[in-house]
Amino acid sequence: TVGSVFASRWLIWRIGKFSALHPQIETRLVVTGRILDIHHGDVDCAIRYGRGEWPEVNLQMLGGSQYRPVLAPTLAAQIRTPAELAALPIIRDTTTMLSWDRWWRAAGFAETPQTHGPTFDDPALAFDAAISGQGALLAVDQMSADAVSDGRLARPFDIVVDEPRLGYWFVTARGRREPRKVTLFRQWLLEEMPDSVGGYVEQLARRGQA
Repeated sequence: TVGSVFASRWLIWRIGKFSALHPQIETRLVVTGRILDIHHGDVDCAIRYGRGEWPEVNLQMLGGSQYRPVLAPTLAAQIRTPAELAALPIIRDTTTMLSWDRWWRAAGFAETPQTHGPTFDDPALAFDAAISGQGALLAVDQMSADAVSDGRLARPFDIVVDEPRLGYWFVTARGRREPRKVTLFRQWLLEEMPDSVGGYVEQLARRGQA
């Protein structure tokens, strides 16, 4: 199981690599914001975003602890300072664990500024809203990297919040034997995620494919 942002902004564009490496393994993605029971049924593993506080599971951090605002390049060109960012629409994602309060403090604000903007309860739609120019979105660097690398999004500031325990975790059921296919998938994720931190355009350029 996997959330919609990880599935739509990162995994779906790369899962073909895993399938090419292991054609004998059939993958099935259950995309949901709910935490499903991986101790029973036919779900082998999960990729969850959080602080790793789920009981009775094995955890391995994949990444995603750093986040900052992103917005369409046309909007980014209109601002020079965080104060000017605060005047733009701020896209709110009701499901997020990312903290605008923390980012505003990192940007030098004593208090969180009053902002306005659209609200979404689907984080993937919030990403699309940012790409379409509806405002600024607080996003995990690894999830925005592809859109930044190909010019759909911009990062107007180098001010980054880093919460070491917050991130994407590979989760399996404690006490349940891990199938080899799950081990191979976990190993692939641990290699692919650090390699993709600069986005797919940068990945292809390093591999001489751009």
